[in-house]
Amino acid sequence: MLLAASAPAGEPDGIRDLQSACVENASQKIARPYHFGSQGPGDVFSNHTSHSNRLVPVYAFGRKIDLSAVIGRNSRYRDPEKVKAAFGFLPANTVNPEAEYADQSDLYAVQKQAVERGVKHLFIVWFDGTDWPTTQAAALVKTGKVYTEGKGSGLFFQDFTAEGSAQYGFVVTSPTHDQNRVNVDRQTVVIPPTSLGGGYDALIAGPTPWRLGSLGPLAPGYFKGQSASSGDRRGVEEAGRVLHAYTDSSQSAGEMISGVKSYNNGLNVADDGKLIPTLFHELQAKGWKLGTVTSVPFDHASPAAMYAQNVYRDDYQDLAREMLGLPGILQEARGAPLKPGLDVVMGTGFGVTTNPRSLEAQGKNGVAGPLFITEKDLAAIDVKNGGKYVVAHTESGVNGGDVLDRAADQAAGSGRRLFALFGRDGLDHLPYQTADGGYNPAPSLGRGGKPAAAEVYPPADRTEQPTLARMTTAALKVLSANPDQPFVLFVEAGDVDFALHANNLDNAIGAVLSGEEAVRIIAEWVQARSNWDESALIVSSDHGHYLVVDDPKTLAEARRAGK
Repeated sequence: MLLAASAPAGEPDGIRDLQSACVENASQKIARPYHFGSQGPGDVFSNHTSHSNRLVPVYAFGRKIDLSAVIGRNSRYRDPEKVKAAFGFLPANTVNPEAEYADQSDLYAVQKQAVERGVKHLFIVWFDGTDWPTTQAAALVKTGKVYTEGKGSGLFFQDFTAEGSAQYGFVVTSPTHDQNRVNVDRQTVVIPPTSLGGGYDALIAGPTPWRLGSLGPLAPGYFKGQSASSGDRRGVEEAGRVLHAYTDSSQSAGEMISGVKSYNNGLNVADDGKLIPTLFHELQAKGWKLGTVTSVPFDHASPAAMYAQNVYRDDYQDLAREMLGLPGILQEARGAPLKPGLDVVMGTGFGVTTNPRSLEAQGKNGVAGPLFITEKDLAAIDVKNGGKYVVAHTESGVNGGDVLDRAADQAAGSGRRLFALFGRDGLDHLPYQTADGGYNPAPSLGRGGKPAAAEVYPPADRTEQPTLARMTTAALKVLSANPDQPFVLFVEAGDVDFALHANNLDNAIGAVLSGEEAVRIIAEWVQARSNWDESALIVSSDHGHYLVVDDPKTLAEARRAGK
């Protein structure tokens, strides 16, 4: 048994106190243990609430998966032709003869090669929005021990060896372009000439996630890409360089599972509008079972990217149809063949309804009411109505984990699929298990730079909503019901991204720790039911944010000191 380390109950919640103070004095120019953005230490708390163009870590486990095939001397970034092949053009200042990092699209080849070598159980755990500083912060707070470079330690996926097969690297996540003009009803896309192109400038952004390049201090706004202010842009220009776009989640997750880079906000659609097949499609054609689990809406960008194809990531109702094997806009507009759908789909979105803006994003076939899956489609997939899925969802006053377990038992025992929909109106993610292990979030800083009150969870939320780890266990039960059938499982701690958009480190660390437990569940399953020859695991992220840890020692001591 791989034992979990949990925070002792009743200790002072220093990270919550720090986060609360940072929000309260956000406009003051003072020293803090951490900040968000390009402004440097001793300044305002934040000048950025979106993604960044940082390298993100990759952890791989299994004897038949090989990161070395795409990093170090095999990095595509050492070869201009390979860089051009990835982006469709040669981005300025992106070729680096000494590059150690891979491109995120290279992870597709790494996974496919593992399957070709005989892997029968492929796992992907995705910490949406988590870059090296976020991982560092979570490890510092969990252990109280400081590190400032390298792989680091303290989190399960940092320390787990998988019988000597553990590997580590980092990847570029930048897209081809940041802008697009899409027509959801016709499923067409045009990339405008004003779009900012992708790329990665190691002389600014650095050769590793923990070290800036020689020009980094001159151009801290480079990481902000298309969101850079005029001052940020001026710094990049004065350094004699150019900006590159940061990615969004849908494009990034899509390239990881398809090997093809494309524009922001699309799902497995190339810049020229062609539909891109994914590894999930390839494995399904070979008889594999497929599953996705997430702590955010089930058809949000990253889980949807494993299987769905759409010019726009917010066309949720059509994404749900694709993931669940129902006809939708791809068949109507483009005559695409209907795919069978996934075997396990879990996430939140229950009780969330459309508003005028979100309904418009669904296109002409959008239906008012539930946003993430229509009532008609939910009824159509249910085994009670002749569908293929045992359906579970939030039930008032009923333990959500128990609801999920019963549904998983039914699906596994009958050879059916499983669809689980949790959350509630006003809560589109699982409750944050914050840095101290409790469920008492700190205030946030909204995207407009205004303080936002902390989320408050009524007692029912702790009962009615399962944890990501419990969802992972249920998914494994269904996917492994036939021990002779291979499967792939994608698990996402999607609320890390939600927390970092809100500049909320307390929530982000808690979300990392909840994802860590999902990794532990998978590792325990492999060691009990499989082995590291026939199983492989990748742990990574779609992009970073702009968290900067200015004082690691204070951050490491904060929770227990109650500062």
